[in-house]
Amino acid sequence: MIIPVRDGAPYLGEALQSILDQDLADIEVIVIDDGSSDDSAAIARSIGDRDSRVKLVVNRGQGIVDALNLGISLARAPLVARMDCDDVSLPDRLRLQVACFAADPDLQLLGTAGLQIDRDGKPLRPMDVPIGNGQLRDALAGYNPMLHPTVMFRTEAVQRAGGFRRAFTYAEDYDLWLRLSETGKLANMDGRLVKLRSHPGQVSRVKKDQQKAAAALARQSALLRRSRAEPFDAGDQPAEAIEAFLAWRAATGVNISSLERRDIELLLRTPGIPLAITCKLLLLAVAGAPSFRTLAFGLRLAWLRTIARPAKMRPN
Repeated sequence: MIIPVRDGAPYLGEALQSILDQDLADIEVIVIDDGSSDDSAAIARSIGDRDSRVKLVVNRGQGIVDALNLGISLARAPLVARMDCDDVSLPDRLRLQVACFAADPDLQLLGTAGLQIDRDGKPLRPMDVPIGNGQLRDALAGYNPMLHPTVMFRTEAVQRAGGFRRAFTYAEDYDLWLRLSETGKLANMDGRLVKLRSHPGQVSRVKKDQQKAAAALARQSALLRRSRAEPFDAGDQPAEAIEAFLAWRAATGVNISSLERRDIELLLRTPGIPLAITCKLLLLAVAGAPSFRTLAFGLRLAWLRTIARPAKMRPN
């Protein structure tokens, strides 16, 4: 089990205890402290002192992608499970997932359904997922159909795929699932085996726009891999990778299809994209997929960039 944490002290103890209480005893829990400024490291260290299955590794704020890849490199088991530091696994979660892998040697990645809870642990709503390899493949083309904190995967398969990639930070899981789907079988279980906590500070809320852009880049990259190499460095920071992709797309001169339009719009929201690239892509979108939505996007984008300018640059 790999659990990255940054300032997760309020919930980390409960999260770790839910893993230690699993009815599958032969486990190793690797906690990656990604530069916490609270008591997260002390909590993990204290629990590890009482239970040797918990190991704390300090990553000093290198980011979620590096933390996850570090955890995978340290894992000794052929199967790795994931959970976030504010979530809770049901006691039979790991045993049931391991049994699925034992029954299907072709399975590379397995998630489960979930139950969303509030900051106090009270149930909010069920979180259902598509079941079966075929349904998952269809869903992957449009969105991330797997709940990252619920997944278990074969260590060797993820290492062979290249692990998580920095260019897709905030949607690094979606990018990896897409690449795994190109080489093997994916599945979800319909059992709600993980409680996923919802609170104002989580990444999916704080970095919502960046997450959408990273997901759009992941989809476009998956399409490109069918015909050519990705036109950017996957080791770059997200904004750099997005700009490189958009510059390449603008230079092709090929009209933007209706299928591409949504992703291009999301990517163009990234701060710092040069005006020349933006204008060229908007023209390609209008020529390739003319619609009121496409035509209106130019105005929306101009407004978004205006309100995002630093205060000192705005007129008094």
